[in-house]
Amino acid sequence: MKRHLDFADYFSFSNVVAGFLAIIFNDMRFIFIAALMDGFDGYFARKGYSGKYGKFVDSLADFVSFGVATAFFIPYYSLPYLLAGMYRLARFTAEDTEDFMGFPITSSSLAVITSAILFGEFAAGFFSIILSFFMISNITYKKIRNTALLSITAIILILSVFYTPAVYALFVLNVLYLISPPFHDKMGKYF
Repeated sequence: MKRHLDFADYFSFSNVVAGFLAIIFNDMRFIFIAALMDGFDGYFARKGYSGKYGKFVDSLADFVSFGVATAFFIPYYSLPYLLAGMYRLARFTAEDTEDFMGFPITSSSLAVITSAILFGEFAAGFFSIILSFFMISNITYKKIRNTALLSITAIILILSVFYTPAVYALFVLNVLYLISPPFHDKMGKYF
């Protein structure tokens, strides 16, 4: 196993562990840790530190944390979200594209979890159904490569684990990303 994995892939394993712990401890904050690990995985994978199975390990970890674990917190609304997330990750793994086709599942998960914390399960469930359509859409979302923005997001993720008001910032960041496609040309420097 070791010869098929590289440094980035261990962050995918950390991601799936955090998603699993979110379910076991019934604690949404583990999803923030999973997202942070997913970010590190993506960063190091882009630097060339991903193994032979890295893309597949990443997608499976994402499905556990941002699909199954997220759906766990919105049980009455979760099926459309779960199916859309599975399709979204399958498409991402099968296609080699510069940007994201459809809203990324990590951002969808963060939007659902933050809305559940801030506004309750009903609002999060309703939002998850809307996000399901965005995940399976053909809308192009730019991959964020801006180091400053990624660093700020990482700090907000860490703060959100310990400090509930930071969750508002995380919610706003993901909603802004959701509505960003029409503004890609004008906001290119931020991506």
